[in-house]
This record gives sequence, structure tokens and C-alpha cells, in this order.
Amino acid sequence: PRIPSPPLAAVPDSKNRLAKILAARIPAAAAMKLVHRNLARNGPGSAKLLPEEEDDLWHAYNLIAVGDSLQAVTVRKVLRDSASGGRDAERVKLKLEIVVESVDYDKEGNVLRVRGKNITENDHVKIGQFHTLELELKRPFVLRKEYWDWLALDTIQQACDPTASADLAVILMQEGLAHLFLIGRSITATRSRVETSIPRKHGPAIAGYESALKKFFEHVLQVST
Repeated sequence: PRIPSPPLAAVPDSKNRLAKILAARIPAAAAMKLVHRNLARNGPGSAKLLPEEEDDLWHAYNLIAVGDSLQAVTVRKVLRDSASGGRDAERVKLKLEIVVESVDYDKEGNVLRVRGKNITENDHVKIGQFHTLELELKRPFVLRKEYWDWLALDTIQQACDPTASADLAVILMQEGLAHLFLIGRSITATRSRVETSIPRKHGPAIAGYESALKKFFEHVLQVST
């Protein structure tokens, strides 16, 4: 459960403020969106999903299995005859559906590569021809299964339920600088960075020290909600 953060005015000094902020409310993660589904438990069907965060690609990696059908927009290089008699390469955007044969998760590149045989008839990719679909953030895909078992349905629930996908938030902070990290089941991601110029605590600038520090803490609390 979320722990309500106290009013800043009630915190007596900067050390207590720091402690209270570290115990402040934990933000919910932006979960994968279930755009549409038409499926039956222990039966066939499809689900259209939209990955929003890095963890979502990991969930998709665990959800997509060999033998499933996957539909997504992709880009393929095609050759066209030019006016000069030669052939020019052109990149064409297509919507393809493949039968999955392999799945590869590239954590560093933040992309999921799914290879399989095309089952969608079009002018550029023949039926039965191999193609690799690259699933990325903010790009929807449709997954079809002949058998949606409890494990696949549970994976979708975990991916699409914010309370299930957000495990922990950690704030690392020093005066004028804070980093907010969101810890999921598989990945730790930097959610926010707050940096503020804080005057010296001693000397002529001491009058603005408390005010600048208070604004810094308020900013940290804003990005934490």
C-alpha cells in the first residue's frame, strides 16, 4: 500500500525530509496495454497488445511461443526496376503475419525479434517466406494462439496490471540531485532525474538555502507520484 507523504512544512530539518521522501509513495508502472482480446481459456483466440515499458518486451518474450501466429507492422527492403534499367532498393512498410519459429530478446537494443514464415499474401513477401518481425515500444502487435493456457493468461495479467508489474521504486538522492529507479520483475529502469542548483549552506547565500532545498524536495515528490 502507498504511504502518504507528509507536508513539507511539518518536516523539521533536511535530514528528516530526506528520510520521509525515501519512504514516500511508490509510483505504479505504466503497464502493457491490452487493446483487444478475443480468446477462450484453454482454447484458441487472439490478443492485441501495446508494449509501453521495457518490462513489457520481456513479458512478450515469455508470452510468444513457437507455433503461435504474430501480426505486426514491419519494414522490408524490396527491389524495384528503375527507369535506367537497373534495380533500386526501397524500404516498404508492411503488415505481416508469421508463424513463429524463434524468439530473440535484445535487452540492450530494447527490441524483440521474432522470426517465422509469412502467412499473409502480399506483393513483397511470398507466403512461406521467412521474415523477422521486430517488436518495439509503442508499436502494437496481435498474437494468436491455438491454446491459451493458464500460464499465458497469467503472463498477460501480470503485464497489463500496473499493481502486478510495479514491484518497487527506489530514490537515490543527495542535495540537489535525485534519481528515481523503477524495479520490475526483470529490469531496473531509470524513471526520472531531478537536478536543482542549491546555494551554499554558509555565508551570504544561506537565506536561499532552505527555500531552494524545499523546492527541490517538492520536485522530487512530484515525479514520484
